[in-house]
Amino acid sequence: EEGVKYAENWNKNPAILQQAKAAKDTFCIPNAQSADSAVRDKTVIPKVTLSSVKQAEGNHPAVLMCSAYEFYPEKIKVSWLRDGKLMTTDVTSTMEMANGN
Repeated sequence: EEGVKYAENWNKNPAILQQAKAAKDTFCIPNAQSADSAVRDKTVIPKVTLSSVKQAEGNHPAVLMCSAYEFYPEKIKVSWLRDGKLMTTDVTSTMEMANGN
């Protein structure tokens, strides 16, 4: 409630508005662009592990499991190939699992 009163008073004061705009143009925008570039322009290649996991049930004695960790940006594509050909059957994938980071 008190913040609304401050905002109303500041928005009515042309000197405060002009000062805020100048601060935005000289400080906020350049620093935001610099900080954004410092993060967005970085790519981290995924760490990948491949393992054979025995199934408790099912027809297959074991399955291959691929896990990718510590990559950026968050979207990657994982594909299975057999003899250089893309596998589209007998393949299961899961959604991203949160790591708490």
